[in-house]
Amino acid sequence: MLFCNSLCRAIIAFALTLPLTGCAGFFAVPSGDMEAAPEHVSSLPSDVDVRQLSRQSPPMPNPTADAPFVSDTPSDGGPGVLAGLTGGRRSIVAQSEINYENATLTEDVTWHGSVLVRGYLVIAPQATVRIEPGTVVRFMKSPILRQAPRLVVMGRLHSSGTTERPVLFAPNVAEAAPGDWGGILLLSSEKHNQFDHVRIEGATTGIDARFSTFAVTESEITRSAVGMLLRDSTARLAAVSVDACETGLEAFDSELDLRNSSFDHNRRGIGARRTTLILQSVSVKNSEQQGIFADECRIRFNSCDLSGNVGGVRLGKAEGQIIRSRFVGNRGVGLVLESSRLKIHQSLFADTVGDGIRMDDGQSVIWESAFDGNSGYNLVNSGRESISAVRNWWGSNHETAISDKLFNAAKDTGSGQILFFPWLPEKPAAAP
Repeated sequence: MLFCNSLCRAIIAFALTLPLTGCAGFFAVPSGDMEAAPEHVSSLPSDVDVRQLSRQSPPMPNPTADAPFVSDTPSDGGPGVLAGLTGGRRSIVAQSEINYENATLTEDVTWHGSVLVRGYLVIAPQATVRIEPGTVVRFMKSPILRQAPRLVVMGRLHSSGTTERPVLFAPNVAEAAPGDWGGILLLSSEKHNQFDHVRIEGATTGIDARFSTFAVTESEITRSAVGMLLRDSTARLAAVSVDACETGLEAFDSELDLRNSSFDHNRRGIGARRTTLILQSVSVKNSEQQGIFADECRIRFNSCDLSGNVGGVRLGKAEGQIIRSRFVGNRGVGLVLESSRLKIHQSLFADTVGDGIRMDDGQSVIWESAFDGNSGYNLVNSGRESISAVRNWWGSNHETAISDKLFNAAKDTGSGQILFFPWLPEKPAAAP
C-alpha cells in the first residue's frame, strides 16, 4: 500500500510538469474558407479560480524592461525583492506595497504604488477597484494552483493613468512574453469599466470581455497572444495601440466603436463575426496574415489605412460602407467581398501585389474611388451578376488600358459584366 501511494504521487507530480497549449483563434482557417472558420475558443471555468490554460509562446525581447535585477537570496516573506527564475527569466519582486494570492475582493479598494498578484484575484460584483496614476500591477503563478495568474472583474475596474504616469499590467518577469499571465477578464461586468493610459504586456488575452461593457483610451497592449477579445460585449476604444500580438482584436456578437487607433506588426489584425464594427481613422498595417476578417457584420470604415498586410480586408455577408480609406501595398488582394452589400467611395486601391478588389456578386457599388499600380487586376468580378463601378479613376484615360485591368465577361464568359463608363479623367480630390 505504501508503495502504491508513493507511485501515485510520483505520477501526479510528473503530469503537472507537462506543457499545456491553448486553442486556435478566429483566424486559424484556410484562406477563402469563411464558413469553416472556427470561433476563438477560450475555456471559461464555472468557479472563480479561473484555471485557464495559457498559450505557449516563445519569449520575445522586451526593450522597455528596465527593472533592476536583485538579490538571489530567497525572500522570507517580508518586504523586499526576489530574483527567482521563471523559464530562465528573473522575477522582479517578491513583495509589493499591496499583495494578494488567490483572493476575492468584496469591498471597494484603491491601488497605488506597486501591486503583486499571485494566482488569481477576483473583484466581486459589489466591489470597485480604482487604480491611481503610475501604479504597477504584476502577476505571477501561485505555487498552490500552478496556473497562469489572472485578474477577474465581476464588479468594476477604473484604471486612471496619465500620459506621464501610465498604469502598467505585466507579468512579474523582466522580459514579458505572450502567455506569462492570463490577462484581465471582464465577466458579466456591465458596469462602466474604464482603462485610461494603461499598458498591458505579456498576457494570454489582454482584455477578455464576456457580457461586459468597457472603454479604453490612450492605451497600449503589446506582446500578448490576443490583444482584446469581445463576446456579447460593448466597447469604445480611442487612441489604442495594439502591436506584436498573435491577434490584435477579436469580436463576436458585440458592438465595437474603434477610433484613432493602430494595429501594427501583429500576426493577424482584427477579426469579427456578427458584430457592429465602426472604425474611424484606424490603421491596420503590416499584419503577417489577414489585416481584417469580418463575417456577418455591419461595418463602417471611415478614413482608415489598411496597408502592408499579407492579406488586406476580407468581408463576408457584410453590410455598410467604406469611405475615404486606403488599401495600399498589401501583399495579397486589397479587398475581398463575398455576398456583401457595401457602398465604397472616395477610397484608394493602389500598389497591391495582387488584385485591388475581388467581388462575387453585384450587391456592392463603387464610385469616386481610385485604382492605380496594382500588379493584378484593379477589379475582379468572379460572379455572374453585373457590377456597378462608374465614375472611378482607373489610372488611365484610355478605354483599352482600363478594360485590360478589369476581369469580367470580356475575359471569362462565366463572369458578369463590370460597368465602368463613365470614368473619371483623373484621381478624385476626395480620395486619400
